[in-house]
This record gives sequence, C-alpha cells and structure tokens, in this order.
Amino acid sequence: MAIQRTVSHASSVEKQSATHVEGEAAEDEYLPMFPLLVNKTLEERQLIEKKLKRKLDWVFLPVVTLMLLMGYLDRINVANARLAGMQEDLHMSDTMWSAGISLFYVGYIVTQLPATVYLAKGLPRWQMPAYVVAWSVVTACMAAMTSGWSFLLCRFMVGVAEGPFLPMVSLMTSSWYTKEEAPLRMAIWHAG
Repeated sequence: MAIQRTVSHASSVEKQSATHVEGEAAEDEYLPMFPLLVNKTLEERQLIEKKLKRKLDWVFLPVVTLMLLMGYLDRINVANARLAGMQEDLHMSDTMWSAGISLFYVGYIVTQLPATVYLAKGLPRWQMPAYVVAWSVVTACMAAMTSGWSFLLCRFMVGVAEGPFLPMVSLMTSSWYTKEEAPLRMAIWHAG
C-alpha cells in the first residue's frame, strides 16, 4: 500500500490518502492484534476466512433456522390449542383469549430494542443462549396454566423472552458477514 502525504497551506493538518497497488499485500492496522495471522500471506488469510465462513454457515445458520422454526411453531400451536379446547378448559372469554394473543406481541415488541442495545455492549455468546433458555422455560410453563390470567401472563412472558432473538440474530449476522454476504444468510434463516 502506497501512502501519499500532503500538507495544506491553509492548515497544518496532515492528510493521508491511500492507494492500492495490485499484488501488494495490504497492511491492516488490526492485524498485529492477531498473532496467528501476522506471518500469513494475503492468500493464506483469505483461505482462513473462507474456512471460517463455511464453519459459521454450517453451525450458526442451522441453529438459528431451527430456533426461528420453534418460534413459528409456538405461535401456530396456540391457535391449535384453542381449537382443541384450551379456551374452554381455562374458562376464558373470546376477549381474554385475544388479549393473551396480543400481550405476546406487546412483550415481543417492547424487548427488541433494549435487548439489541444490551447485546451490542455485552457478551452475545452468553446472552443469546440465556434468552433462548428463558423462552423455552416460559413456554414449558404454559403446561401448568390453570386460568385465563395465567395464560395472559405466560403469553406476555413468552413474548418478552422471544422478542430479543430476531434482532440479536440480525445483529450477529451483520457483524460476522460482509454487506454482500449477510443478506443471503438472513434469507436462508428466514426461509427456513
């Protein structure tokens, strides 16, 4: 990489412009932070990056797709539970049932932004599984419901626990993949 330095007569601020020369390895300012990559050639680093992307594609994408499928199944099964008689078993009116369905989306929407901000400042490798476990536990607690009020509470808590998942996955996908690669990965886990 060739660096040209110019000094403006009106200011003493030094400007740097960079030009790329084909075939010449680009010096990355962050490269010294990774001792295993310092002595690698550009081709070797590109090969390592390709292997890493392949590993991410085979580990991250199936897990995310499966979790999104579980979220969709949860929403579909609530409708099936109503058809199977859950509303009558819990002695709920149509209004209370509709409120329970709506409370899911209230919890879902309310937690998306704060969870994404928290994730961006925290440790995603612990936060994302914690939200998934919380979501699973609250969903399992729905089996113990005995009244309409417990249905309202469970649906709201499922929404609170499930809400952060999609924004977190989107944030992680856009962090791990380039602008050109991320849309395809997002399409894969959305399509399921």
